[in-house]
Amino acid sequence: MRDVGKWAVAASEPTIDGENRIFATGELLDGVYEIMQLLGRGGMGQVFEAHDHLLNRRVAIKAVWPNPLTPPLRNEARALAAFEHPSLVSVHTLGEHRGIDYLVMERVYGVSMTRHAATRWSAGQEFTPAEAVQILLPVAEGLSVVHRAGLVHRDVKPDNIMMTPAHRVVLMDFGLVLPEFDVNNKRTVAGSPPYMAPEVVLSTGESGNGHLSDIFSFGAVAYELLTGVRPYPGNTIREVLASHERGLTRALAELRSDCPLALCQLIHEMLNHNPQARIQSAEAVAWQMRAIRDECGRSDSPDSNRVAEQSAPPSASVLIVDDDHDLARILTFYVRQIMGPVDVRVAYDGEEALKAVQEAEPDVMLLDLHMPRMNGVELCMQLKGEGLAESSSIISVSAGAAEHDVQLLHQLGIHHFVEKGSNLRERLRAVLAEVCGDKVLRR
Repeated sequence: MRDVGKWAVAASEPTIDGENRIFATGELLDGVYEIMQLLGRGGMGQVFEAHDHLLNRRVAIKAVWPNPLTPPLRNEARALAAFEHPSLVSVHTLGEHRGIDYLVMERVYGVSMTRHAATRWSAGQEFTPAEAVQILLPVAEGLSVVHRAGLVHRDVKPDNIMMTPAHRVVLMDFGLVLPEFDVNNKRTVAGSPPYMAPEVVLSTGESGNGHLSDIFSFGAVAYELLTGVRPYPGNTIREVLASHERGLTRALAELRSDCPLALCQLIHEMLNHNPQARIQSAEAVAWQMRAIRDECGRSDSPDSNRVAEQSAPPSASVLIVDDDHDLARILTFYVRQIMGPVDVRVAYDGEEALKAVQEAEPDVMLLDLHMPRMNGVELCMQLKGEGLAESSSIISVSAGAAEHDVQLLHQLGIHHFVEKGSNLRERLRAVLAEVCGDKVLRR
C-alpha cells in the first residue's frame, strides 16, 4: 500500500459536523473520559475520540441512540472482549453516562478501505493482486476468529475495514454481531444491501450457516477492491435483488487479466449464490490467500525455468486424503507449489482412499487421521493387511493425534507428521523434502 502516511492524518479530523450529538465535545464521562471530537456516525449511533484521564491515552467511545429496536451495545462489547487479534479492535470497558451505554475501545488511527480505495482509484491506480491480498488476508484471519467464537459479523463491507499507517488492517463495527444459532431467528434484514448475501436478503438462510453470509460479503469486498465496481450493484435491497437476478457484473478474470487464476476462483467461490457451494470457512479463505500471497511473491522474481516446469511431465503422484474439501483444495495447491508438476488425486474418506490406492499406488499420501466411516489409522491398517502402498510415503496431516494412535502408526511404518494450522505450507515442505528429497526442491 502506498502513501499511507498522507491519508492517515486526515482521518484524525472530525468527519461529521452536525448538531445532534449523543455526547458534547468536552463532556466528561464517569469522570474519566473527556470527549474530544466526533469521528463518525451511523444509523444507530456515533463514535467519538476521547481522552482517558486515568491512563493518559486516547480512546474511541462508541454510543448508540436510546432505541428499543437497537441491539444492546453490551452485545458488541461482549463479542469484542472475547477476541484478541491484530485484525480486531480491542475493547477496554463498557460504561453508562446519563442513562446511555457507551463502549470504550482502542483508538485505531487510519482510514477506511472505502476512503483508501477512492484515493487510489481517483489517481488512476489499481490495486495489484499482491496488494489486494495483503489487505484482504488480515480481514479473513480476523473473520475466522469471529466465526470460531460462534459469532457472525453481519456487516462486512469496506466502510467497516480500517487501514492504519503501520499497515495494520482491522475489521470494525460489531454492532450487528449475533451468535451463529440466532442469526436465522431474526426476521429483520440487517447489513448493507450491496454486500448482503442473497439468502440474507430473501431470509432463506438455514440455522448454523450465518457465517457463510459473511463469506459472501467478504467476497463482494474482494471483488470491488480489485475491480473498482461492486459485483451486484445497487443501493437498496430491491436494486440489489435485481442485480442478483441479472447475474454477476462480469467475471473477475475479464476485468483483471493480471489476477491469478487461484484468486479469481476463490473470490467467485465466495460469491456463489448457493451457500453450500461457497468455500465453507473464513479460515479456509485465509489459508488460500496465504498460498496466493506466497505465489505472487515468487512470480514477481525472475524464473527462467517456469515455462519448462509447467510443461514437464508429472514427477510424482500424490494422494490427498481429507474429508475437509476446503483443506484438500489447499493441500493440492501447496503440493503443486512445493513439488512442481505432480499428479494429484483427492479422496474424501478412508474407503474412497482405499479404492484409489487399489487403482494406482501413489508415491506420497497426505493422510488426515480424523475422518468418518474409516479413519486414517484404520485405513493404514487396511493397507498393511492387503499389502498395499508398501512403497508409498505416508505423511499424517492432521489437527492432532492421540499418543496411542501415533504409536500404532509408528508400528505400521509411518513416522512423518504435519499438524494443521499456521505455517502449514512451510512445515509440509520440510517434511516432503525429508521424504522425497530433490523432487520437492522446486523453489
